[in-house]
Amino acid sequence: MNEGPTIKLTGFDHLTGDRHLQMIKAALPYVNASGQRFLSILVKFQELRRTVALFDRGEAAELGIMSLGENQRRSPADMLNAIKPYASPQEQDFIDMACNLMEGLRIGSQYQQEVMMQEAAGAAKRRLP
Repeated sequence: MNEGPTIKLTGFDHLTGDRHLQMIKAALPYVNASGQRFLSILVKFQELRRTVALFDRGEAAELGIMSLGENQRRSPADMLNAIKPYASPQEQDFIDMACNLMEGLRIGSQYQQEVMMQEAAGAAKRRLP
């Protein structure tokens, strides 16, 4: 049995799975190969069935699992920060580096815009009699 790190479940996982499916997954190492295949397919089929039902009933939109609210930010950095808890330590370091790079580019762009506005204001003042 693999004693690796525990994988965190997302809100979507909680909606499409349940403790019974988790129990079946935990029992997989104790079942023979053909039983593992059957149970694995059964678990994934149940999760797929629940996903389809979630969208058919319109619950996915109501619960907000597939979209952000009107006032919530939608930047690439926000998305990276949302997936960061599910990443390995090395991937988390890479995500941090990418977010820092994007923030630096954003600050540089703001600075450039500010300089251009100040130059335009100075040029307008020089043209006035």
